[in-house]
Amino acid sequence: AAVILLAQSNTTSFLRQTQDSALNGMVVQSVRLMESQMNDLVLNVLGIENDILYGEKGPADWIRSMEAAAQTRPELVRGVVYLRHDGLIAGYPEYFWDSFGQKEIGVIRGQSTDSRNGVVWSEPFTSTMGSTGPNSLVSIVTKQVIDEDGKQEGVLAFVTDVTSIVQRSAAFAGSYDTRTLLYDRNDRLIYSITIVARNSYETLEYAERNTQTLSAAKANFERNGEYYVISDMNQAPFWKVVIVGDVKTLENKYRPIVQFAIMILLLGSAGLIFLYIGVSWWFTKPITSLTKGIRHIATGHLDHQFEVARQDEFGEMAREFNRMMRTIQELIVTLKQTEEQKRQADFQMLLSQINPHFLYNTLNTIDIMVDFKSRDDIHRVMAVLIRLLKYGLDRTHVLRRLDEELTYVKDYLYIQSVRYEDRFEFSVEDPSRELAAVPVLKLVLQPIVENAVFHGLRPLMDRKGKLSVTVRQSGKDLEIIVADNGVGMSKEKIDGLLRKGVGADGASQNSSNHIGFRNVHERVQLYYGHGYGLWIESDSAAGTIVTVRLRMIETEDGPGGPNRQITAG
Repeated sequence: AAVILLAQSNTTSFLRQTQDSALNGMVVQSVRLMESQMNDLVLNVLGIENDILYGEKGPADWIRSMEAAAQTRPELVRGVVYLRHDGLIAGYPEYFWDSFGQKEIGVIRGQSTDSRNGVVWSEPFTSTMGSTGPNSLVSIVTKQVIDEDGKQEGVLAFVTDVTSIVQRSAAFAGSYDTRTLLYDRNDRLIYSITIVARNSYETLEYAERNTQTLSAAKANFERNGEYYVISDMNQAPFWKVVIVGDVKTLENKYRPIVQFAIMILLLGSAGLIFLYIGVSWWFTKPITSLTKGIRHIATGHLDHQFEVARQDEFGEMAREFNRMMRTIQELIVTLKQTEEQKRQADFQMLLSQINPHFLYNTLNTIDIMVDFKSRDDIHRVMAVLIRLLKYGLDRTHVLRRLDEELTYVKDYLYIQSVRYEDRFEFSVEDPSRELAAVPVLKLVLQPIVENAVFHGLRPLMDRKGKLSVTVRQSGKDLEIIVADNGVGMSKEKIDGLLRKGVGADGASQNSSNHIGFRNVHERVQLYYGHGYGLWIESDSAAGTIVTVRLRMIETEDGPGGPNRQITAG
């Protein structure tokens, strides 16, 4: 029953869609044909106007040109007339304008002022000039005749047969009855015609009371269940064309086809049941199982294995798929191990670059102190150096507490203050209790502080050098700011400082003190991922600010709790 109802509904819907498509096509063709005929009339007007203005001819010659234009389209052009401002009237047919054309001349004079802006079409009215008798429906086309100096010479007018225009445009009736209605710019009915399908040449003219206005016609069509399409003319006279069709006639014609389709569907339904039992159950079950398994794998379950219970091609496919998934899992494990080993090797290589570099600078400082400082000062520096070496050479932990990293920086700055005899002021902020326990990457601050001392503060001549280390939390990130009031760096030096293989001074990264800067940036990005690392702001008058951004992950214990950790990016 459902299949039968569906077939009937689809058939009716198809017929209605066909009706709508046909009506749309007909109204488009009708409007195009009307506009084409009107354009031809306008071209005729322009041709005669040219003869009047520039031809060395008189009224008799003008009348012959008008006759030639009218005879070209006699079913549309019923008369042509030229009214000169001095009272001269020349027109075709001559007898009409001499004796019977007062009504038409009155219309022409009435709209002559409007035609200054171009061609003007009058609203249709009854006239004896039409092709269907004394009550024929006509429209007058007027245009001002203006010479080269802009002087208005007169008015040229065409009398057109509206009935013929509509009848010719309604010829696209198709194989069923249609009605064509024409409305003026004020939505009043101008003319209506019915095309009878059994004889394409038979037409019925009528004017129903329910279609005298466009709004009343639409309400009438919708009330009676009739299909209609409305199209506006895009140019003067801005009329509207309505095509109305009756889909019930189509449904009656196609009813036998619908009944035949219903019978075929009933037989097909029985056959489909048999096919489902005999073929689908056996053939589609393994395909469905494979499809579900593949979708399950696509969601990320790479350990899925198909159950193999068949010995045919589907069973072989399942076995090969299981073998392929095992191979993929092995490759993924191997790839993860290889990448992790590579990452650890790169990290250890970068970490190992710092300790010899730092030790060289620190021993150089102690060597200088031997000649100028007391034994207590040297012992104090050596004790600090031992703490530094113990912290730096400890390879058991990659992460250390923030307060331990800051203590390491304080010890380093103490050694530098001794070496430069307190030429610079150093301050390291003590973090809050919560931030103090946050794990950070080991040895990220010492190369930055070293760079600030050697390249920012040491060359300073006009002011006392100052260096500060502060800590702040930004969302889920930890930012450590190293600021100095040194000589600063140019933008080119900053770019070179973070470019692989080049130091801040343009030298090789393996020379001078710039080895650590790029080293820290690479280590942070290796461990935390892109989006973290070093950001440098520098000005020769204000100094340099280096911001180290690390990632913090909140745990249930809060910042600094026992489960606090920083994970690799």
